[in-house]
Amino acid sequence: MLRLIIIATVCTLSLIPIAGYGSNIISNVALLIALTFALGYVALPALLLNLWPAKRQESVQSMELALAKGDLVVEEYRVSAAAELEEVEDEGAHFLLTTDTGRTLYLSGQYLYDPVGRKAFPCGHFRLYRHRLSGLVYGVEALADSLTAWPKFDTFVKNPVAPQVELEDGKLYDQSIPQLLSALGLRQSAEQAS
Repeated sequence: MLRLIIIATVCTLSLIPIAGYGSNIISNVALLIALTFALGYVALPALLLNLWPAKRQESVQSMELALAKGDLVVEEYRVSAAAELEEVEDEGAHFLLTTDTGRTLYLSGQYLYDPVGRKAFPCGHFRLYRHRLSGLVYGVEALADSLTAWPKFDTFVKNPVAPQVELEDGKLYDQSIPQLLSALGLRQSAEQAS
């Protein structure tokens, strides 16, 4: 959208120079106006749109199509601990999970709403479904009983600290949950701290 606004502004501001230079060549006023608008609002926008093309958005492939193409990856995880991060707007639930390998898995998205709502997630053992090429996580399947309790952390703190790590959905981190929480500058939610 910003690209289109900038191109429209540049084209509008170019009308005066186009008319000025055109008046040196063309003495007929009607022809000058037609030429100015044709260059300013047809030719120049076409040129600028070709020089500055829109970003191509990757189409999100459905889970069924990924399965049919052989791009669906199924990973199993065993979890010993979990921490929930406060949701911002409607991004979906956010969890840090300590896996049996000692690494921390971060899961975040609306695909977690249903399993969390059914109290099936976070759990001690689950399958994660993702796209092999894009890394897009489609969902989780609980294979064990859910964990009974886990700490919750506020994402907004009074004295925000610039995060030292950027979390990505479905990514494994070498740091532990406390180390990641510290790097993010998060504190346990007030309702759980008391």
